[in-house]
Amino acid sequence: MYARSNDKVGFNIKLKKKFLGRKNIRIRPDPSDKSHLRSKLCCDIANRMGLPSIQAIYARLYMNNEYWGLYTLMDSIKTSWIKQTFNPSEDEVTTLYHCKNRGADLTIGSEDKCFNANDDYQNMEAFNQFIQEINTATTTEEIEKVLEVDVFLKFMAMEWLIGSFDHFLVLGHNFYLYKRESDNKWIIIEYDYDNTFGNGNNSSNFGDFWNFNGFNGGANAKNEIVKYTFDYWELDHPIIDILVHKNPERFTKIIHDVLVSAFNPSILNEHIDELREFLLPYIKEDTTPNADGNLPGRINKKGNKKIHTVSDFESDIENKLKNWIKTKFEVACEEYGLDQNEIIRESSNNNEDNNEDNNEENNEENNEENNEDNNEDNNEDNNENFESKALTNNDETPNENKRKRTLFKYHDNKISDDCWSEILGYSCCKKNCKVVYIDNNGKWGIENNQRCGINESICNSKSASLQCYGEITKKYPCCKECKTVYIDKDGEWGFENNSLCSIKYSCV
Repeated sequence: MYARSNDKVGFNIKLKKKFLGRKNIRIRPDPSDKSHLRSKLCCDIANRMGLPSIQAIYARLYMNNEYWGLYTLMDSIKTSWIKQTFNPSEDEVTTLYHCKNRGADLTIGSEDKCFNANDDYQNMEAFNQFIQEINTATTTEEIEKVLEVDVFLKFMAMEWLIGSFDHFLVLGHNFYLYKRESDNKWIIIEYDYDNTFGNGNNSSNFGDFWNFNGFNGGANAKNEIVKYTFDYWELDHPIIDILVHKNPERFTKIIHDVLVSAFNPSILNEHIDELREFLLPYIKEDTTPNADGNLPGRINKKGNKKIHTVSDFESDIENKLKNWIKTKFEVACEEYGLDQNEIIRESSNNNEDNNEDNNEENNEENNEENNEDNNEDNNEDNNENFESKALTNNDETPNENKRKRTLFKYHDNKISDDCWSEILGYSCCKKNCKVVYIDNNGKWGIENNQRCGINESICNSKSASLQCYGEITKKYPCCKECKTVYIDKDGEWGFENNSLCSIKYSCV
């Protein structure tokens, strides 16, 4: 309901044919997020944590060739998403429950805050039994028999670190619970990340949630929400008492792992800067009035006007987003007795290797899924093929006499033809050409602990795969040895024969 109260509204789209491997897509304007980064960033954090997570990319939205502005495209968690993610053997998914209403804290009496996500199967028996089992359990071991505890605790850690009051720990909604077929354990899946990193919770009203609650009572008298410890953030949930307060070692280990792999200033600030550079021209476009004086896509004339500027975009990133990350990282390290410098060192040393290993393990499964998608798509008739082409091809628009439809144009006229991955929200690899995995979009590598697209015009067998950035630009020779003197945005550099040389990609 909140999204509908704004002048720039969102859309839930159900397609006849798969688009980016999906038939259900949420088109989100995130009008309260001046940075346009929170939803994307949180999805990326969840991905780095290895959680079952929705994905997010950016899009320029067109309606019948009229530009409607910058939006975030996100997965819609439906039974089709469950099939794609968990690959159950049953044709019908009947144990996916949507906890949309506030107060879904998994206590007795909270069952009615959730409902079966399968419109054709509204039975609540399995979910009600799960609630009973959770509330009769008195130990972590008993809860672990019915709940995927590691995933649950990682999501709880993430909620606290990103400052989300809009999920389980505070308001108790915006998540799904799915009974996994493989082991009959329930698994939590969260969504909706615009109210994070200090967005929306700076109101004194939200401070009231914590004034008289929380495991450690009335701490933080100044109401600096970013400095709240986890014990104070959570509102005395019985399940948290068992899994966290009575088992602190396990949760401390999870916090450590999350800080190393996904939540620290070194990882996130670099990713934020890349996204900011990428988004800036589209922010300018979205905040520039049309010829009629109206901002693009602001169709709800009775809705609340959200007028943001490029300056707001820059300020929110530096003063809110990055400041929250820095402060919360410091709070987490202090609270759990972790050394900040050691976390950063461990993150720098290990993350790239860990990401490569994870991607290689998942490569075969992803290729199988994409092949299934292709087979299904190829069986569609010509009319459906035209529909997909209209949605994905930047250079073509549908015949207006044949159809009127919504178009998603991905950053079309502002992207280098070579850097294909920018349309998916990722920059191209700048330092190396090592292929980590391949999907239907193209070849992917890893740089600075982030996914990047392999630029085929540079990284082919006849040009740079065994050479270096300096030779590509024809300004510097390749180094004979692999001794790096310093690193910049263009790669690694050495010094030989009294002159600068470029470290070969094979050394990186």
